[in-house]
Amino acid sequence: MKGYYSFINYSWYIFYSVNVKYICIIVHYGIHLLLHTLHSMNLGNNIRRCRFDKNEMSQEDLADAIGVTRQTIHSIEKGKFIPSTLLAFKIARYFEKNVEEIFFLVNDETKR
Repeated sequence: MKGYYSFINYSWYIFYSVNVKYICIIVHYGIHLLLHTLHSMNLGNNIRRCRFDKNEMSQEDLADAIGVTRQTIHSIEKGKFIPSTLLAFKIARYFEKNVEEIFFLVNDETKR
């Protein structure tokens, strides 16, 4: 019986090794697709429109209201800076809107 169990353990090890190899390939391919998808997407926003809808508010006024600098607001509006989750919620709360009404994903491939 000892030889039989050794064979089963050895077979399981080979099966396990092959599966782990394929799982690693699948995970690697999935991460590659995810990174490609994330790389081809940007975060767009409607902050400028919201500012003008609120009595043509300046970047400086919005920055003071939520506790950041004017340059931060400018960078977010231009898409050069992605705000933290907390900052995105502060901006949305200030304008009394949902985060999704202000921030949205833009697929670069469809823009081209």
